[in-house]
Amino acid sequence: MADDPRDEKDDEEKVAQEESEEGDAADKVAKQALVRADGDEPSEEGGDAAGASEEGGDGDGEEEDDDLLPTQMGQRRYVYATFFTFAIALAYFFSKAGLALWHRLNQWIPGKIGEPREDLITPIAAAVSGIAMFLVYRRQAVRTLADEVTLELSKVEWPTKEKVRRSTTIVVVASLGSALGFWLYDIGANRAIGFIADSSKTWVVLLRVGLGGLAIYLIRALGLRFLVGTGRA
Repeated sequence: MADDPRDEKDDEEKVAQEESEEGDAADKVAKQALVRADGDEPSEEGGDAAGASEEGGDGDGEEEDDDLLPTQMGQRRYVYATFFTFAIALAYFFSKAGLALWHRLNQWIPGKIGEPREDLITPIAAAVSGIAMFLVYRRQAVRTLADEVTLELSKVEWPTKEKVRRSTTIVVVASLGSALGFWLYDIGANRAIGFIADSSKTWVVLLRVGLGGLAIYLIRALGLRFLVGTGRA
């Protein structure tokens, strides 16, 4: 029995369809591989760029850290300087007090203690003052107070050199002018009192007192008129 031509045609169409589907699947796989390859390359480049940026960031951070090294303590360096100054002052006080006590004990018990030794008292005083300042600084309340005071002092607008010079000049000139004015007033008052009292007659003294009062009244009136005319009163 001969094969039906339609069956053969159907078989050929199925084979062609399967081949076309296999070809489409292969093309899809190839496209996905290409896309993945293209995506990996930019990501690697991006990763390199990110790494470079991170390295650059690290470099910048190191440069910034290097720039901040001289002032990395900030305002706290003033706190340290203050405590160090107090420690030096306290060490000086302890050393002088120790020497005075040693000298007094040597007077009370002669020949038993010997002369005061500054080379022994000074290191002991320095150690005691250092330990005392360290124990004080360890207290949280003291550190908080010191930081707050330093913060408030940092907000103060300190005058410039030009302002200080100008203010000092004004103060010095005003002081000298006031001293000169009081000196002239003292001389004039002494001479005026001597002129008024330099007489044995009462009516002459009263006349001179009246003339002096009239002169003072005229000076005051002229001064007020001058101030009113200039708008200062």
